[in-house]
Amino acid sequence: MSRIYTAWETRPLQIIMGLALLFRMLAVVFAKGYGMHDDHFCVIDVAQQWLNGTLSVIDKGDNVRSLIYPWLHYALFFGLEKIGMIDPQAKMFVVRLLHALYSMLTVYFGYKTALLITDKKTAGHCGLLLAVFWIMPFMSVRNLIEFVCIPPMMIGIYLIVLNEVRGRRIFPVLAGVMMALAFTFRFQTIVFAGVAGIVLLVKKHWSDAIGYGLGFMLSALALQTLSDAGLAHTYPFASFVNACYLFAVHDPNGYPVGPWYQYIGLLVGIFIPPMSLLLLYGFLKTWKAHALIFWPTLMFLLVHSIIVNKQERFILPIVPFALLLSVIGWREVERRAGFWIRHSRALRGLWWWFWAVNTVLLCVVSTTYSKKSRVETLTYLSHKNDVRGIVIETQDNSPPLAPLFYLTKAAPVYYLPSSKKIETLKVEIDSIGKPAPNYAVFLSQGNIQKRVARLDSLMHGLRFEYTITPSFIDGLLYMMNPRHNVNQSSSIYKCE
Repeated sequence: MSRIYTAWETRPLQIIMGLALLFRMLAVVFAKGYGMHDDHFCVIDVAQQWLNGTLSVIDKGDNVRSLIYPWLHYALFFGLEKIGMIDPQAKMFVVRLLHALYSMLTVYFGYKTALLITDKKTAGHCGLLLAVFWIMPFMSVRNLIEFVCIPPMMIGIYLIVLNEVRGRRIFPVLAGVMMALAFTFRFQTIVFAGVAGIVLLVKKHWSDAIGYGLGFMLSALALQTLSDAGLAHTYPFASFVNACYLFAVHDPNGYPVGPWYQYIGLLVGIFIPPMSLLLLYGFLKTWKAHALIFWPTLMFLLVHSIIVNKQERFILPIVPFALLLSVIGWREVERRAGFWIRHSRALRGLWWWFWAVNTVLLCVVSTTYSKKSRVETLTYLSHKNDVRGIVIETQDNSPPLAPLFYLTKAAPVYYLPSSKKIETLKVEIDSIGKPAPNYAVFLSQGNIQKRVARLDSLMHGLRFEYTITPSFIDGLLYMMNPRHNVNQSSSIYKCE
């Protein structure tokens, strides 16, 4: 223990980066699959369809996202296939590895930022949380633009704070460039970037604000011209305009609508109560001393809280910044508040509880195979040489989209929800003009015999072949909220 303590006192950054890398590598190896709809179907699926020639970038010209991020995956997949890496799981291993290494920037620059504005001990605590906070490794290997935008945001904040210390005119310009890159990945980060510029103006740092603004505007113009005019063949910022409209519309396309306090409750939950209440109190205490980080973070939270279209992932970009300021603010409270000085044992107990829960969640979540049953079903069928077509049946009204990226066979896939008649499916199959499907996938085990008999009237002689169950976390999420977490088992049947 003395050696660990000595190492932590003398080389905290090395330990922080080592732990960050360790758990991210665990996620690279074990956290396969995808987390949510968007990190697969809006990035991986699009990139592979471009590569296969089945989807033109022009078809995505009215998209609400920049095309640069999926285009980077297109370039990666193109290179991997050129060297003979065709297997989807192998390609996704490379994707997770690159994202894990990329996410290390958040940890490094987060620690460096904390070191500029607080003492070494508190900065070490900040860096440790960025490295091993329970959602960080898992989310770091996902393709969610809400998380991919964080490293340039963190670098941008670091450069702004560093300029406060060293006064280099190039730093605000580079910070603007970094914020523009984050904006290209996730348009809503313009709130964060814009408020940071306003804080510079309020502090009367005129030249810094001008340099920051020019760095942002020129870089954003160049990147979005490349994305919208160059790739999508529309006009610059077309996708940003579409995103603004979609994001602000009430319940667009059936997206979730939530109360104004939803994201506040989410932060309280993921920061592990009851310590989360103290940490968020510490965050509020930093409003003046660390305004350059506090106000962009708070305004991002408030804007998203006002807009009715709410999804948990929307708030992810500010989680590292809220963590950083929460620790800094609360450590200051601990040092000054007489109550907590007198009740230091109770405070240690709260911290022990926080780290115990965080460690359990970290180990479980970092090794979770998300959407396992969907991915493994298509991986299993890809190894079959006789696949002519696949029917995906569900007793729900609408089936989840199958991640066809993992299906390496040129076989049509048909969906059969409970609301669809067998006769309608038969007409659909006949209209395509390809051989009749010979594999069926039944989602969930409920009423399985009755459902098999129903489909057997079209696919004669169905016999059971294999069942793929969800991962532990997928199954738990489905039990908690089956409406929004459709993580069911997959029973694979084959025609005789």
